[in-house]
Amino acid sequence: MKTGLFMLFAGIIYVLLNDSLLFLSIKRYLRTRLFRGIFWLHTLLFVAGFVVYHFLMPRLKGPETYYWIGEGISVFLLFYVPKTCYLLLQGIALLLKKFTGSTKVSRILQYTAVCVPVFFFGLILYGISWGRSDYKVEQVDVVIPDLPDSFNSLRVVQLTDLHLGSCGRNFKGIAKLVERVNALNPDLIVFTGDMVNNFAEELEPWIEKLRGLHAPLGVYAVTGNHDYGKYTRWESEAAEKENLKRFFENMENAGFRMLNNANVPLVEGQDTVFLCGVENWGLPPFPQIGDLQQALESTEGHVVILLSHDPSHWRQEVVNYPVALTLSGHTHAMQMGIRIGHFQWSPSQYIYREYNGLYHENGHQLYVSRGAGFIGIAGRIAQRPEITLLELNNRQ
Repeated sequence: MKTGLFMLFAGIIYVLLNDSLLFLSIKRYLRTRLFRGIFWLHTLLFVAGFVVYHFLMPRLKGPETYYWIGEGISVFLLFYVPKTCYLLLQGIALLLKKFTGSTKVSRILQYTAVCVPVFFFGLILYGISWGRSDYKVEQVDVVIPDLPDSFNSLRVVQLTDLHLGSCGRNFKGIAKLVERVNALNPDLIVFTGDMVNNFAEELEPWIEKLRGLHAPLGVYAVTGNHDYGKYTRWESEAAEKENLKRFFENMENAGFRMLNNANVPLVEGQDTVFLCGVENWGLPPFPQIGDLQQALESTEGHVVILLSHDPSHWRQEVVNYPVALTLSGHTHAMQMGIRIGHFQWSPSQYIYREYNGLYHENGHQLYVSRGAGFIGIAGRIAQRPEITLLELNNRQ
């Protein structure tokens, strides 16, 4: 409760301070009472939004909770990131003018103070609207020296972190996602966790569409931390267990075969590769339900591909076992960052050592997908949602 009140007052103070400084900066352009009234009305709406959020959100315990949280956070970022950028750049321009007397540099910064916020406004607007379903196919070549020749050029599509409760029932992206995946003609489709935010029913509107995913070697999945429904308050332990049972039923109805600390042989001719999957295993506070030893039973002497939602599991445990390739998600690459050629940056790198892309460690390989869905922010900022196409070979 104290944390909630602190966040409420911090948010209100931030909005009022930000808009007061902005008003002082641009009031000469707001010459009429109408424009000034509109300016302060929009401030009042955001303050009211913080109050409503504080008192209403704890009462929302259904699938719509994360949807409305995401929409609210997105609208807030859309308006206040550009405004804060403007104020910071204007402040720097004023300080330079005062201490250096250089009007030229100050004037350039003032122009920049207008252009940069406009850029960020457009970037965020795109990310929380059309960008939600602007899927990028990341094609990744993975060399596994011991891979049997029969499996050379095996095409594996990885999907992860759809968080269907964040989408809204009118979201067109899932149908588009299924179409894009099938167009890649994968041999195998895997999903590495967090299909929902909390509730099994989040999946139900999308069962028929997801059932449209097809691959000759099958469609498999594991659980992520959100799939267990741990981020809400249940009326009873029985209700929580029933939700999880219903989740697994919905996943099967959607065409996914769950690998809950289990494995399945993939057979091509006389060659076999094992696909293994563990339930969620993450560093605290995330649950450690996965049982890697159980998942690897009877796989000795074969190439193993492991599905494990949280990439933390790889370095903490998986690298001690004969697992050639691990596929993970979970990080979302924080749904924001920069990707230019081989250069990439995301706040996620300060939390996860492996957060996006292909990693190597003593003959082991890990691929971390930034995911196809979203949570918190209702979209992605310069981090397009991902469909991963991995092509496996035993030589470069």
